[in-house]
Amino acid sequence: MHSDFENSFTRIHLLYHANQHAITPEEIQPEINSHGYQFSPQQVKLELDHLTSEGYLTSKGSLYDITLSGKDELRSVQQHLETLYQEVAKNK
Repeated sequence: MHSDFENSFTRIHLLYHANQHAITPEEIQPEINSHGYQFSPQQVKLELDHLTSEGYLTSKGSLYDITLSGKDELRSVQQHLETLYQEVAKNK
């Protein structure tokens, strides 16, 4: 998969998991990679830091938690994914 697509999917995964509970790069990296990605803990941390700078996450040390803006973005992404899934995956 092209890195632009991979980064987008990874960011969605990170928001999703941060919505479940606060996460650390070391904890979430194996979960992210279990979906076929190849991210190091440092790369995951970089993505988490980007999401933080965009206002979607907050961080306290190495612990990242979702913000209200992050929750809103995740809901929006979920709605778009549902539409995309119906169009792309179901109409093979």
